[in-house]
Amino acid sequence: MSESIKKKYGSQTLDKIICYFMRTILHLQNTGIEDLPLRNELEEPIKSFLDVAVDLIMDGQPPEVSKLILDSEYDVLLSEKQINMEIVLCLQFIKELSWHIHFDKDYYGYLLSTDNLWGNDVFEYASRTFYPNLPEEIKDKYRISDLIKYIPPEMFRLEDY
Repeated sequence: MSESIKKKYGSQTLDKIICYFMRTILHLQNTGIEDLPLRNELEEPIKSFLDVAVDLIMDGQPPEVSKLILDSEYDVLLSEKQINMEIVLCLQFIKELSWHIHFDKDYYGYLLSTDNLWGNDVFEYASRTFYPNLPEEIKDKYRISDLIKYIPPEMFRLEDY
């Protein structure tokens, strides 16, 4: 089932968004919001929506305000333009993941639970950069150590975020 989900709903744009958030998480855990926002080279309307979502994280807006703003931005985009399923899924993913990153103590679980949508680029980035840079307690909790223990250390790109 997951392979058909990935084929039907996965996309290069979604992969870029997922990697963007993985990089954002690594920056948050290492330097806080200091180095945010990261460069965003996605196409419109996704670019602008992602910028708003990350701005809300950086600004520390409360859940009530963040939800109102993201829901309103989302609704406006859907009402103004003819948007296909791929873009709607990307916008929803940005909304949900930014919400979890901003307000959940353990936002790793949400991100990791979306792996049925990840393409090869995301799995490569996760295994070479994201997973090895996670805190040990997160690696243990989600059994990530099991995923990376057979990767030769010279293949890691630990600074690629």
